[in-house]
Amino acid sequence: MGHKPHSPNRNRISLILKRLLRSWHRGFGIFSALFVLLLSITGVLINHSHDLAIDMTHVKQAWLLDDYGIKPPAQINIYQTSPLLASSDNLVWVDKHLAVEASSTINGIVPFGDMIIAIDRDNLYLISAEGELLEKQDLSTGLPSGLTSIAHDGHIWINTDSGSYMADEDLIEWTQTTPFAPLTWIAPLPEATHIAVSNQTQEISLLARSHHLTWERVLLDIHSGRFFGALGPWFMDIVALALIFMSLSGVYLWVQHKPKRIKRK
Repeated sequence: MGHKPHSPNRNRISLILKRLLRSWHRGFGIFSALFVLLLSITGVLINHSHDLAIDMTHVKQAWLLDDYGIKPPAQINIYQTSPLLASSDNLVWVDKHLAVEASSTINGIVPFGDMIIAIDRDNLYLISAEGELLEKQDLSTGLPSGLTSIAHDGHIWINTDSGSYMADEDLIEWTQTTPFAPLTWIAPLPEATHIAVSNQTQEISLLARSHHLTWERVLLDIHSGRFFGALGPWFMDIVALALIFMSLSGVYLWVQHKPKRIKRK
C-alpha cells in the first residue's frame, strides 16, 4: 500500500516553520558571527600573550584606566628631573622605568656614585643607574628600623625614629652618631617652582596607574564578557545560546532539504 499524502495544514505549518527558522537562522548567524570573530581574535591573542609580550605590556590609555577604576597614586615625589628619579607611593621610578616595588611608601631617593639609593620605612634599596635592583637591606642585615629620611654629604646618612645613623663606605655598617654640621635631608623638588616637575608628575601618575593593568587582563575580560560590566557574562551566555540555536536550526533545515531517496520496488 502507498503512503498517505500529508494533510494540507501539516504541509503549510511545516513551510511556515521552515521560513521562520531560515529567517531566524540568518539573523542569529549575523549576530553571532561578530562575537565569534571577537572571541576568536581575543582567544588567539591570549594564547600567544607571552610570545607577543602582551602579558608585559601595560595599558596607558587614561580612559581605559578610568573604566577599570584605577586611581592615581596618593603621593608622587620627583627627586631629580634628569635623569628622572621619582616615587609614587611605594614605587621607585628611574628614568620612567619601574625599578622597585617597595614594602611601604618611599621616604627618599638619592644618587650615590653610579648607583641610586631609595628608602622606605624599614628597607634600603640599592639600585643601578639603569634601574635594576641590586640589593635590599633590612633589619636582618643590620639596617636600623623606622627610616624617615636620607642624606648624602660624602657619606650616606639615614634619619630614624631613634636618631641618625651614618653608613661606612660599603654601606654595610651603620653607626648611630651626630653629624658635625647640620645635614640637608633629601626632599622632593617643589612642583610649583619647576615646570618640568609638574609635567613629570603627570607622566609618573599615568605610569603608576598603568602598572596595575596589562593588555592581557583586558583581553581576558573581553573574552569572558567581564569587560562589558556586570551584564557582560550574561550577554556572552546569550551569544552561546544563539550559537546553539544556529546549530540546531541548521541541522533541521539541512535535514528538511536533504533529497529523499526513491525506494526501488
